[in-house]
Amino acid sequence: MEYSDTEQIVDQSFDFPVAHATVIEQIGTVEITSPSGDSVTVKEILDLVEEESYLTSDALYTAIIGNLDETFIGRKYYDDRGSATLGTVADDESTVSF
Repeated sequence: MEYSDTEQIVDQSFDFPVAHATVIEQIGTVEITSPSGDSVTVKEILDLVEEESYLTSDALYTAIIGNLDETFIGRKYYDDRGSATLGTVADDESTVSF
């Protein structure tokens, strides 16, 4: 599944609070696929987490998404907010947009 589908799976699969072991048992084999095509199972992600239970779906979702590696982010260092490239100085520093 795409990582953008993770929140829906978490919401539909459990009643909260839910034990860590229950999550692993029910959806541990589900693979999350990165934009580059690599995949990782929910179990592999949550093995990094030291939680015994999750009180809300948001807590579980955050534990999963927050522990994905850098292959799950878009283009590294991409900035669509300005014309200056990361690491360079804009020609006219007096024009700053917030």
